[in-house]
Amino acid sequence: MLKEERHHLILDKIKLSRKVLSTDLSIELNVSEDTIRRDLNDLSAKGLIKKVHGGALPLETGTLSYGERSNYNLEGKNIIAKKAVKLIKSGQVIIMSGSTTNLQLAKIIPSDINATIYTYSLPIALQLTEHPSIEIIFIGGKLHKPAQVTVGLDVVSSISELRADLCFMGTGGINVLNGMTEPDWEVSHIKKCMIAASDKVIALCTKNKINEVKRYTVAPIVKIDTIVTDIDPNDPIFTEFKEKGVKII
Repeated sequence: MLKEERHHLILDKIKLSRKVLSTDLSIELNVSEDTIRRDLNDLSAKGLIKKVHGGALPLETGTLSYGERSNYNLEGKNIIAKKAVKLIKSGQVIIMSGSTTNLQLAKIIPSDINATIYTYSLPIALQLTEHPSIEIIFIGGKLHKPAQVTVGLDVVSSISELRADLCFMGTGGINVLNGMTEPDWEVSHIKKCMIAASDKVIALCTKNKINEVKRYTVAPIVKIDTIVTDIDPNDPIFTEFKEKGVKII
């Protein structure tokens, strides 16, 4: 791969993920870490990135759009979606949070599944309109435009009155000590209600969310029944999760 091609790929990853690690780039691009360090130094010298120890960050601090987040790490999200869809059975009542991984899950629910899905995510509700047998109940409220979800007391009240078999939710971060956490207070409160309303709680976690911690607590790790991830379930990173009774898929 030419240096210019690596530079373009590195810039794209920084734009979407808000950070890159030299070790990960070395593996993904099949070059040495010394080569990656030189690439990051070049990009930093051009004023395109902020180089930090072990990797790099973007210069700008703006929030990613929903579309940008939806397209980031599609490979990992699709791996998770293919695992998670096997948990869905006909006759179930399901709540889905507004994560972009859930959006990929909604796209691949088999056409012969007959279930009821509640969601406060506008993109997920619209995606499910293409499914022939899913009953969709969209939970209305104030639209939070950047995340394309509804928030507020109406959403909390509606979810609190439900009884669901499963809830599928993305997460800002999850670890054994802090449990599931979110960067947004309103979202964290909605997810607390989802957990209280559901018999089983399934967290969909790409590898960058494992052992991350955000500002607001959603639930302790013992409230999470299953983590579906794009990492090998036997990876040692999950040892403590399993000791707490969390199933890893």
